[in-house]
Amino acid sequence: MQTTRLGLGILAATALLVTACGAPGTPATERSADATTIDAPLTKEDVAKLGDVTLRVWADSGDKATLDHYVPRFEKDFPNVDVQVTIKSFDDLTKTVVNAMNGDNPPDVAQGNQGYQVDGALVQAGLVRPLDDVAEAYGWADDFEGYPLDQFRWNDKGTQWGSGKLYGISPVTQYIGVFHNERLLDKAGVRPPKTYEELEASLPKIAASGTTPIEFGNSDKQASMHLFGALAGRCQAADDVNDWVAGVKGTSFVDDCNRSAAGTLRDWVKKGYVSSGYDGVTMDDAAVRFAKGSAAYYIGGDWLAQQISPHGKQFGFTVPTGANDKRVITGGSGMGWHISAKSKSTEAAAAFIAGLHEADYAQALVDQVRVPIVEADVKAEDPLLDDDLVAARALLDDNGQTAYLDWSTDTMYDEFGSRLQELLAGRIGPDEFLRAVQENWSAFQETKTS
Repeated sequence: MQTTRLGLGILAATALLVTACGAPGTPATERSADATTIDAPLTKEDVAKLGDVTLRVWADSGDKATLDHYVPRFEKDFPNVDVQVTIKSFDDLTKTVVNAMNGDNPPDVAQGNQGYQVDGALVQAGLVRPLDDVAEAYGWADDFEGYPLDQFRWNDKGTQWGSGKLYGISPVTQYIGVFHNERLLDKAGVRPPKTYEELEASLPKIAASGTTPIEFGNSDKQASMHLFGALAGRCQAADDVNDWVAGVKGTSFVDDCNRSAAGTLRDWVKKGYVSSGYDGVTMDDAAVRFAKGSAAYYIGGDWLAQQISPHGKQFGFTVPTGANDKRVITGGSGMGWHISAKSKSTEAAAAFIAGLHEADYAQALVDQVRVPIVEADVKAEDPLLDDDLVAARALLDDNGQTAYLDWSTDTMYDEFGSRLQELLAGRIGPDEFLRAVQENWSAFQETKTS
């Protein structure tokens, strides 16, 4: 089960990390000490040439179950490699991994986090090696075409993501969607919504039946970004959103779709469609409340199925279609796997990462309640996870994942979350909200070019 939240920001400033870790202005690729090239899938014999290897791996706690299963399999396939895994909480990992990778004895393999706060710092400082050769050797471009790879691409200076060299990869996807309680929808005479139009039309009917339409918990400000991203998906093109998050010149957050989404969210709160007291409830606790029957819908990350599924078989999950019958919603790959530029065991590290991405490992990921990106014949015993797999494939086929909005700057997590709190409370209007977000974005773009 994926417990990590990719949209979560950290307080580290990229510029300070670059100053500490490498010469500012020097391309990351020139600072990489790793000259090993991977030109074909690695065999047991290839890795055996390294002799006895201790492969040090840092990972997020959300990947513990997967690694508990995968590491013994990997060590059996590559018997000269002893894998030593360090598991850290999401906050701990994202706050310490840059300094660890800059240390004298860095992990050979470590997870980062997309966007400027972590991955940007790792790339700018030349702490992780490009993976383009590994991607070509293993044919990743065929399995992970477009956004699943682009979110791990950076320019040579490490100041612009979305294109350039590949520095990370993840075998799993995660995204925001709509959980529903079929019993409560039946009570209101409503069918599970297939479109945003049907979702919105169902809210007054559900409220009239005596049920709260949407459960919501926003104490850490993250859930409001998820809710906004879901609602904006009814009228957006994914490429436009991703261009803005990546900092493409000339893009803007101030547009009619975002204005409509902001106004609609505020209207939902005023009409009582959203559960009360949400600023004092965590995202996870809200999911548990939904699972216990507090509301008809919960709009949040698919990884929250682990809190919901144990409470019964009455739950379903989907991503509604919006403009042009396409699914567009916030999402991304799991936390990316990186290889240290200082590693002396690059072949073993590359083999370790590659094994997680093989099609024959996809079912094992599903068994660990993960959603693999690679297309494979997989089955889920849990009906809710099966819904998740179906929705994920449809979303990927529509190329509809939009980057987490706070990936856009090193301070956007706090800016976006705080401004949304003010919007939902009625202290500011949609236009002021849009302007504040865009001003934060513009100020950050200036720091990248100064």
